[in-house]
Amino acid sequence: MDFTVYLIGHPLPRAVLGDPHGAAFVAQELPIDYERLDIQPVNFHQEITALTRERSFLGAKIAVPYKQSALAYCQELSQAAQKVSAVNTLVRRPSGLVYGDNTDVLAFVRCLAERGVKRLRTALILGAGGAARVALAGLRELGCARYMVGYRNPRRPTELSSQFKGIRRQISYFPLEEMRAFFDWAQTSELFAGEPPMPAPGEEERNGKKADDNIKRWDLLVNATPVGQVPRRTDSLITSTNFLRCFDNVLDMVPQPEPTRLEELATAARVPFVRGLQLWELQAQLSRDLWLKEYRRRIGQDSDSRQRRPRMVIRRRR
Repeated sequence: MDFTVYLIGHPLPRAVLGDPHGAAFVAQELPIDYERLDIQPVNFHQEITALTRERSFLGAKIAVPYKQSALAYCQELSQAAQKVSAVNTLVRRPSGLVYGDNTDVLAFVRCLAERGVKRLRTALILGAGGAARVALAGLRELGCARYMVGYRNPRRPTELSSQFKGIRRQISYFPLEEMRAFFDWAQTSELFAGEPPMPAPGEEERNGKKADDNIKRWDLLVNATPVGQVPRRTDSLITSTNFLRCFDNVLDMVPQPEPTRLEELATAARVPFVRGLQLWELQAQLSRDLWLKEYRRRIGQDSDSRQRRPRMVIRRRR
């Protein structure tokens, strides 16, 4: 039996980061086709219903703008998908039941764990959309006690507080425009020009000096906005290395192959940095693991499943 995994979104982005799923299926010579489907919103219900009923449907990668809409087509959800009210991965069970997961949350937690960050108390999140929901869910798992979230859309604070009721009293909000205006003013007035640079995280201890108790550090800064993504790779909401030294770690959720402006600033400030590309690669691997687990379960019922080479297809559905 042949199987198919779909990438579903609209509009589907150009594959700047490559195609990890199709390439992996080809490399392993698995009988799994990988198809990119650009589906218009008006046709989403009809198309997703038809796809999930196909006998060959193994699963799907769900891209914007359907991560929340796809929830309605899942009969079972992971805890991560329930926490963020969004799915990025679908898996069809042999019974026909569709399982939905959000691998972004686990990837977020694991990326930080790989950098030695397994617990933290404070975090500043720039952005209040889907990526911010992933960050909030992941930070909650890491025991975060205080969150500050910057938003553009004035409806976001109410939406997030409703969704994350268990931690809503621990979340403070501020308009992102205020941060941008502050850094524009600071640069014009040369606010940081005459100041001695703040020590990088851990620098005082490494030099045998006592840490300055007046320096209030935060555990983590998360960029959950698209600022820094092509074609705006050189943009950054933050323009001061001194400000970045107030954080022990910086995580940029923008999955760029080249360093973003935020990464360049964090490197100059000698602040540990987690690239969005690492998170993107890990969540892709976690999704693929779910499909392959289901595939192995199914091939026990079909001994001829390995006889055809896979193919990659791009289709645009209107």
